[in-house]
Amino acid sequence: MSVVVIGGGIVGSSIAWHLSQSNTVNTTIVAAKIGGDATPNSFAWVNAGSTDQKFYYDFRWRSMNRWREIEISEPAISNYIHWGGSLNWEIANETERAEYGEKLKAWGYGVVSVNKTELASTYAPEFEDDFLPNWALRYTEEGQMEAHIVAKKLVEAAQANGAGLLETNVTSFLKSNGRVAGVVLASGEEVRADHVVVAAGLGSVNLLAAEDVDLPLTPKEGLLVNTVPVEKELVSTIAYTNDLHLRQTFDGRIRFGSDYSGADPGDKPQEVANKLFTKLQAAIKGGDQLKFDYYTIGERPTPGDGFPILGETGVDGLSIAVMHSGVTNGALVGELISKLVLTGEKDPMLDNFLLSRFSNTTADREKQ
Repeated sequence: MSVVVIGGGIVGSSIAWHLSQSNTVNTTIVAAKIGGDATPNSFAWVNAGSTDQKFYYDFRWRSMNRWREIEISEPAISNYIHWGGSLNWEIANETERAEYGEKLKAWGYGVVSVNKTELASTYAPEFEDDFLPNWALRYTEEGQMEAHIVAKKLVEAAQANGAGLLETNVTSFLKSNGRVAGVVLASGEEVRADHVVVAAGLGSVNLLAAEDVDLPLTPKEGLLVNTVPVEKELVSTIAYTNDLHLRQTFDGRIRFGSDYSGADPGDKPQEVANKLFTKLQAAIKGGDQLKFDYYTIGERPTPGDGFPILGETGVDGLSIAVMHSGVTNGALVGELISKLVLTGEKDPMLDNFLLSRFSNTTADREKQ
């Protein structure tokens, strides 16, 4: 069997890596940029606790554990994934924060309450006292990753397993007897395949539109700021506060925004970035020694209802995998989509994330 995976971000790379584990498939990755577009501009927090929907929590939690399994298989990515937990006081109302923590705890999540004394002495000694809340929720199982590097490592591992890599764009699909039979590259070259998986983020929209498939995906801009790298560890965990979200990358930068998706850049992104940097400096001890480096504005591929779109497209031979939170979900998406493509096995969890829930393909509209 031959499969083309379109997309080199964290989702596409995971799908390709999972496919490459089978000796019955010939996998080809087609991506103009290994590491993707949204992936390198993401906050890259691996978590299940940022949703209050149980079915989505279950999916995210399962994917977190799949990442741990992949680390065992591919030790090269371990340097770029850190399971240090997170501190959360995004919910300003303490009663509501406690209730949310109890809900997650009832679902089986690792949640503990940490008072201000413990925060200052153990979990967040690097923060100024007036930045810390009276207490915070600590989510013990969570992690962070350098997602663009992990994506590259997964592509390299897939190549080592025999996968091909074409660093270019797909312009259209090949068709045969009413089904997708491959792709056409920007050069005009044709690549035949038994199945094509589209994991191209926002680029997926136009590709599927050519097959009369409407993909309810919109770009959501998010601004994240990065400091100049510092040699010592200033932030030992992810801090998820009501107006500042921050973590320290493996190369020593502090990456931060007003939300883990980033801040709204507005019409004056530099001003937004500067204000965020001022907040960061006030939050961290010795923050006046930090130096502003650069900001990024990433366009997050955000489905209409906020949940991933996975699986069948309604076109034979063509599957889809697009979402925001690809960093958390990518591991499980890779596993489930590869199984679906190779064996037809449809994991029950996919039922919540099918494109058909929107009922908005051209064919569906014509029936209405």
